[in-house]
Amino acid sequence: MASPRHAAHATARVRGPLLVAMLLGLVLAGCVTGERPSFENDQPVDGGTGNEAIDDVLDRLDSAALAEFTADYEILTKLGSTMTAATVVQAPPGRRSVTVGQIRFIEDERQDATCDISTAECQASIDDARISDVGITHRFYAQDFARRLRVDANRRIGEPVAYSITAGTEQALCVDVPVSGGTKVYCAIESGVLALYDGNDVNIELVRYSDLPDESAFETG
Repeated sequence: MASPRHAAHATARVRGPLLVAMLLGLVLAGCVTGERPSFENDQPVDGGTGNEAIDDVLDRLDSAALAEFTADYEILTKLGSTMTAATVVQAPPGRRSVTVGQIRFIEDERQDATCDISTAECQASIDDARISDVGITHRFYAQDFARRLRVDANRRIGEPVAYSITAGTEQALCVDVPVSGGTKVYCAIESGVLALYDGNDVNIELVRYSDLPDESAFETG
């Protein structure tokens, strides 16, 4: 018959591997079933550039994930001179709709979808390839161009120039960033939404803005 001390040692040897396995299982379960990221996690986290004119615009673009709004845009794709209308809506709780031409991207806490609103056909994922001909992604209205601005800040060949404009009915802060091949223009309104971008590939202009989310933008057809 095993001594109590031997039995205790045997139990410890068994419990050790079991405890490790249980902890590993909890960690993996947390990775799989954790909460879906909120719009706050959409924000670029690369920080400032050290240039005040650029950082003032970046601060606005980085804050757009917290806003509720409806924003209408006109997008000129310079290769081919094609004009496309776009609408971005952010609404509580954690919902976003981005419509570019006939393609609508819907994100909420339950499921993502990419839909052709002319046919009401949807796929259960975000597919930016559907608007690749426009030269943007569904996050063009803030996050994507915050990243572009950070890249251009590092590539600049001259001093950025700050100024203000009116975009639609909204006041916007702007910065011109001289880079090899031309000057890029970035503007953002107070809520953080992109007001104007002008580069070699596209021109994006905010034409209407409202603090009220348009619920019809979440329809799939």
